[in-house]
Amino acid sequence: MRYLVTLVALGGGVVSDATALWGVGTWVDRDGVRRPWEVSHTEIQRAMGHSSRVLGDLGVGPGARVLWCSMLSEAAQVWPFIVGSMLSGAQLSCADATAAEAPRVAMFCRLIDYRAVMGVTGAILDGLDEMGLAYADVFGAVAVLGARPDAYHRLTTAGLAPQHFALVGPAVAVAREPAGPALVDDAEWAVDLIDGHVAVTTKSERPTAFDRAVTCVRAASTSGNEIACA
Repeated sequence: MRYLVTLVALGGGVVSDATALWGVGTWVDRDGVRRPWEVSHTEIQRAMGHSSRVLGDLGVGPGARVLWCSMLSEAAQVWPFIVGSMLSGAQLSCADATAAEAPRVAMFCRLIDYRAVMGVTGAILDGLDEMGLAYADVFGAVAVLGARPDAYHRLTTAGLAPQHFALVGPAVAVAREPAGPALVDDAEWAVDLIDGHVAVTTKSERPTAFDRAVTCVRAASTSGNEIACA
């Protein structure tokens, strides 16, 4: 499976202890720079457990259908949710989060009755625009529409009711209801604001520690593990 990258060098030295590592993830800082971080098998397993609980909150379970939109560079954040979807008994589809994949996303949504479509990006919406497809025609029948920050307001303007879905650096924040705050795993991450950007701090042991690492995600406020995305 291509997501299970065991060892990668990304902008730095080669990881020293491959046996303890699942791979190398990447996250985007406030300047838009993609940065690598070492990811252990243990933290991926913890993330799988958390993702299963989140999916249950969203009603994704046996027989439900879910489409995940992501990129290979986001595997460390999204892979636990993909595995969690399969373990829940849901029927899984995947698409790249690019404009070029918009035709596939539109086709999937036309042919398959999805409970959830997660990770919709501005790039996918750009691709739908190029095709002349209205967002409501593509996503209108989807009960849970997880939108990235660059897609959220475009979807609400189109009359849809998306839920916030954001890769907050190495963490994943998912709203449980439309217009609700996006929540990170409060056993793993602390969040606060620095100049309007969400900063993340590790709470559990992991190979790469984060101490108020400032991400590209903007927010109006944070409270506990909740993020009021801007």
